[in-house]
Amino acid sequence: MENIQNQNVPTAEELEQEQIALHLPKEEEVRASVISEFGFDEELDTDKIDKAVAKEMVHKTDIVKVVGQKIKYRDLANKSKEATPPISQVKIDPDEVGKLVDTKLTETLEKRDLDSLDYPDDLKGEISKLAKLQGVSIKKAVKDPYIVFKIETYEKEQKTNEATISRTHKSGSSKEFDVNNPPAFDPNDVVGSDKAMKEWEAEAKKRGL
Repeated sequence: MENIQNQNVPTAEELEQEQIALHLPKEEEVRASVISEFGFDEELDTDKIDKAVAKEMVHKTDIVKVVGQKIKYRDLANKSKEATPPISQVKIDPDEVGKLVDTKLTETLEKRDLDSLDYPDDLKGEISKLAKLQGVSIKKAVKDPYIVFKIETYEKEQKTNEATISRTHKSGSSKEFDVNNPPAFDPNDVVGSDKAMKEWEAEAKKRGL
């Protein structure tokens, strides 16, 4: 009987971990952690940092809620053991409750790690699928050779697309300019037509025409 009662009594280490999990860090602490973990530049990666911090704060809040529920259910289960419940009262299995809460906590952490990845949804889906298939965490799944290959392919495609767009912008004005064909006036887009004409005139002036 004594062993059964002690099954739902957390160790000192578990209690310490719970207290750490219940601590909701300040936003500046999370920001510093995000910059350090992902190697972001505070000036160049402001948008990425803001998004990562926002996601992290949401997940930290979720973790605090989950751990709080775990403690609440454990206390409730312990109280139910001490009392003698009526026959009609529903019994609470503390072990099952603990397993469910732990599972929920793990899912929350895994979702946080997956959301923090700056990849498209289809690639995130493959990472999540591989993690479940191999029974590993999202962080370990990202290091899998297949996923590493997919990430490298995606990043190369992104760089190629960015380079193409950059070249198009640089060469666009000279290709579109025709000294004999100034832009036509569009009555449905007076502002756009005026802007196009001014750009044409500026280019013509630049060419000494």
